[in-house]
Amino acid sequence: MQSVSRKEILNTVPENQHQQIELILDQVFDSLRWTQVVEGTVIKVSSLDVWKHRSISEIEADLYYLEIDRSTILFSLSEYLSNDSLTSNRLDWLFLNVLIYAEYIATLSEIRKNILGSERYINRRLIPSAENITDISHLTKRSWHLPVCLAISGISWAIYPALSVAVTAYFMYAAYKSRKVVKKIDIVLASMFQTYVSFNTVDFSWSHGIFMLESSRNAGVVWDASIFALVERRTSAMNT
Repeated sequence: MQSVSRKEILNTVPENQHQQIELILDQVFDSLRWTQVVEGTVIKVSSLDVWKHRSISEIEADLYYLEIDRSTILFSLSEYLSNDSLTSNRLDWLFLNVLIYAEYIATLSEIRKNILGSERYINRRLIPSAENITDISHLTKRSWHLPVCLAISGISWAIYPALSVAVTAYFMYAAYKSRKVVKKIDIVLASMFQTYVSFNTVDFSWSHGIFMLESSRNAGVVWDASIFALVERRTSAMNT
């Protein structure tokens, strides 16, 4: 997997830009923190010195042990973009890769929290799943739903037969509506991850990258405007 370090990026920029780039790099990498946990006990929290493109097998652990301070990184990006003389392919990639991934796991985490509820979500965080799951369909399944629905329908039939039809129709419609919502959320999450994958190397295609960002936006993904600002600036520079 593609990776970059503070030192590596700094070594690729002109010497007269070192001071400004180094400040930006410190802000970005200090905003990437990993929590080391051994047998349920936090041993230490430390900033990363190297960022690598995340694979699907790392998502579960990242949800619980990786902390990304998006607001600080977005501030660093705005400083970077405010100076037209500052350009680095590796730093461009670092910003895009980190921010797109941060949006993805933040969205996934928030959706899981809303579906599971705070207590179940926290319990799940204590022991991250060994499975690599990128959708939410499995979280919405409840083994008790069908028996409860059948019981309510049966009671309604006993009280008033006509009411049973209405109750059954309601539960069928609610289930259909729920499935549609879940499907839409899964489409959005899949689109976000596919967009992230398109930025898997420093030598990614800018035209393909902006195509994936726009496609995912059409699917309902809301990306930070700074991500588009960086991509559009670089693509417009290539076309002039």
